[in-house]
Amino acid sequence: WGHIEEGKILKRQVWRGNRPKLTLTLHPDIEKVLRQTAKEQKLPMSVVADEALYAGLKKMGRMD
Repeated sequence: WGHIEEGKILKRQVWRGNRPKLTLTLHPDIEKVLRQTAKEQKLPMSVVADEALYAGLKKMGRMD
């Protein structure tokens, strides 16, 4: 968890225009990974969260 492995750089695939806001509570381990990833890649947490959710939902077959 301490660093991003080679080849694990986020490839931005999510539209970044005006988006609705969502407030939620995350498991502390997930929050830690999101913050660390955002810091290492110098991206806002919202971008990291969008990309992580998109990738996970796509892998689950819930998004095209």
